[in-house]
Amino acid sequence: MDATIIEIGTQPPAALLELANSVRKLAATMIRIDSNESELRRVQAEVEVLNERLETIARKGSDPRLLSSIEPGENDMRPYYPASAATWHCNPIFPPLDVEVEGNIVRGTLNLDLAYEGPPGCIHGGVVALIFDQLLGHANGANGTYGMTADLKVSYHRPTPLFRDLSFEAQVKHVDSRKITTEGAILLDGAPTASAVGLFIDPAFETSPLLPHISDDQVDQLLAHRELRNLSDDES
Repeated sequence: MDATIIEIGTQPPAALLELANSVRKLAATMIRIDSNESELRRVQAEVEVLNERLETIARKGSDPRLLSSIEPGENDMRPYYPASAATWHCNPIFPPLDVEVEGNIVRGTLNLDLAYEGPPGCIHGGVVALIFDQLLGHANGANGTYGMTADLKVSYHRPTPLFRDLSFEAQVKHVDSRKITTEGAILLDGAPTASAVGLFIDPAFETSPLLPHISDDQVDQLLAHRELRNLSDDES
């Protein structure tokens, strides 16, 4: 069955991705500083000025615009950037991932710095779990089987190092009605440092609080896709 891609959210401006990269570099540099309080206070004052500048162009509303066709309107609704592993790093908290989709398999690379350190020289285990949650969700989208995380089991086989070129892969393994099982691994030199199995639940859009932000035709597409998938499962 062909995957039905439902486009929710808007794409971040290229300049926002570049700005996020600069903020991550700032965070990684800060972690290497252990003296010179006077210079730190001067830099902090400059950062506050930049925050104030950005606030002048930021949307003021708290409600998200879940479709690109929705205008900010009188409530100045903020953009919602889709949970895509290819662009999630528009939020500087998230690590950048170089992602490719081959059929229904997500593959790619990452190389993380000190901003993501846990044990000395290694990526924090919580960051590894965060990356898996995002990668498995991206694989779900590539397969046309969207879902919310219900359970995520991460196995840590050995430390995942910083400053090394790592690869990853993720793939949907089984779909049972609204339940989606997806697996993935992070690898160093071809051997896994960590692996994960996630259970995702296709949300009940009929009763979802997201409905006010999603057009009727988008909801119809999601429901029709679920029905087609259920029929495909019954025939297999």
